Order: sequence, then C-alpha cells, then structure tokens
Amino acid sequence: MTNAYGTNGEARAAVREAAESFKDAASEVGETRRAAKNARKSAVAASGALAEAATSFARDARSVVEEKAAKARTEAERQYGRLKVQAKQRAEEADVFVHERPYVALGAAALAGFLIGHLINASRSSYVVLREDHH
Repeated sequence: MTNAYGTNGEARAAVREAAESFKDAASEVGETRRAAKNARKSAVAASGALAEAATSFARDARSVVEEKAAKARTEAERQYGRLKVQAKQRAEEADVFVHERPYVALGAAALAGFLIGHLINASRSSYVVLREDHH
C-alpha cells in the first residue's frame, strides 16, 4: 500500500527515524541538565572561595592600616612632645627678654601690630565703581 511516505515499510522507517531523533534529543536534554547542575555547584563553590578571599584580604588590609596608624600616632606624639618643649623654652626666652628690655619689647610689639594691620588692610581690594547716568 502507498501513502504520503511511500510504502508501509518506508513509513515505518520514517517513524523509527523520528523515534531515534526524539531519543537523542531527550538524551541531550538530560546531559544539558546535568551540565547545568554541575555548573551551578561550581558557581556556588567559586562564590564561597571568593567570599573567603575577600574576607582574608579585608582582614590583612585592616591589620596593615592599624599598624601604620599606630606608627603615625607614636610619631605624632613624639613630635608633639618635642614641639611642646620648644614652645616652653621660647616662652621662657620671651619672658626673660620682656623683663630685661621692656621698651624694646613694647616697640617690637607695636611695630608688628602696625605691619600686620597694614598687610590686612592692603589685602582688601579697594575699587571704585563708575556709573554713567542716562538721563
């Protein structure tokens, strides 16, 4: 007998071929699912490793920053102590100078005040605005 596929044998062969194609496709879908599942597991593992690496990096960075801050604090305290001693010495020297030569100290203070006042006044810009009156 003849049909759209030719003879009955040809139709059966076409059905068998279609069934084989369907089985192959189903097999590929299963393999794709397994591959996707494995990829998901790998991604989860990688994200965990990345999080652990980031935590470790942050811990190390914090340690370095704390160490540098401690060194800077120690140096600042040392410099502060040195400057405090120098300031005290200069204040004592100024006190002795003022008591030994009060008029010279008074004149120097007046001159310094005049110069500072002059510099402040000169730094202000003075300008004149000329307007034209339109009548």
